Amino acid sequence: SKLYIANRNGNGLVSSLKKITEESIYLFPGDYCVVTEDADNLKRSYLVKNSDAVLQLSSLPSLPDDKGTAVLIHVNGDVMDEVAYKDDWHFGLIDNDEGVALERIDPDAASQNKSNWHSAATSVGYGTPTYQNSQYKKRDDLHATVDVAPRIFSPDNDGRDDVATISYQVEEAGYVANVIIFDASGRPVRHLVKNDLLSRKGQWNWDGLGEKQAKLPVGTYIIFTEIFNLQGEKKSFKQTIVLARQLSEP
Repeated sequence: SKLYIANRNGNGLVSSLKKITEESIYLFPGDYCVVTEDADNLKRSYLVKNSDAVLQLSSLPSLPDDKGTAVLIHVNGDVMDEVAYKDDWHFGLIDNDEGVALERIDPDAASQNKSNWHSAATSVGYGTPTYQNSQYKKRDDLHATVDVAPRIFSPDNDGRDDVATISYQVEEAGYVANVIIFDASGRPVRHLVKNDLLSRKGQWNWDGLGEKQAKLPVGTYIIFTEIFNLQGEKKSFKQTIVLARQLSEP
């Protein structure tokens, strides 16, 4: 991993960097993980739906309950995300916020916007480690569709299902798209589309090859499409497809 969690000291400088994990992990859109000092206590206190998504560190930066600054930083020094929180961001009618998670509502909205944070719901036990926040609500300003056909294709040049077609439609011009193909292990094998400026509708074709025209093995692949504009509206799609080939004649 090349990501660190940190805080800011009294001088406002990034401090107490802790590497999130020594292992390489893949997180796709819609995946979640939690970083903690005490995985056992976490499981006793909350419902943990995916134990494999719990990353235990020997220690974390100091992040007091009343106020603090949490920083997600890349190994090259780029700050990926940051929030300076306060305990008065909790729901005003909660008498005791001890053990109550402060949840981000919209992951695409501003991190430092107080109104984009809320106390976790009572119905989930005040926290949702390893799964979607109970207060999650995403802006759906971007209306777009992406379809993939066929879902099983065989790029063997026999004239039948030789390419996979990725069709899109957006409500207006001005959107940009990226399309990346991942294998079943989460490794990127082809960056099919890079910052394409879109029309109202269109399509791309994938010939089943990887980068530099490398022949890929048969199996399941993931087509990840991201559509966005300069106003910060964004929508992503993750669809599976099977690359197959006919068995050779004996």
